[in-house]
Amino acid sequence: MPPRVPFADVMGAVVQQESGGRPGVSSSAGAQGIAQVMPATGQAMARKLGLPWRPDLMTGTNETAAQYQRALGEAYLQEAMEANPGNLRDALRYYHGGPNRRMWGPKTNSYADSVISRLGGQ
Repeated sequence: MPPRVPFADVMGAVVQQESGGRPGVSSSAGAQGIAQVMPATGQAMARKLGLPWRPDLMTGTNETAAQYQRALGEAYLQEAMEANPGNLRDALRYYHGGPNRRMWGPKTNSYADSVISRLGGQ
C-alpha cells in the first residue's frame, strides 16, 4: 500500500462505502449522513471545527446538509489518519470502529478492506 493516498480520494471512497453518496441517510446503528457519523462523534467534530451541532442537518438531504455532513466526516477521517500516521488500514478501522482497537472486529476489518478496494487496492 503506498504511503500516501490523497485525502480527497480516501474521503470519496469512505462516502461511497458509507452512503453511496446520499446525504441524510441513517443506519440501524444510529450513524447519520453522507459519511455515516454517529451523533456523539458528529457533535465532537462540530465542536472541533467550531461549528454549531445541527442534528437537523445530519438527516437533511439538501446541499447545505450534505456539506455539513461531509465536513464532520472529513474532520473525523482526519482525526483517524492523524491517530494512525502512515497506516491507512488502521485509520479506516478507527473511522469505522472508533479509537478503541479492542472494538475492531471482523466487520471493521472488512470495512477497511472494502474502502481500500474502492481506492484500487492502494
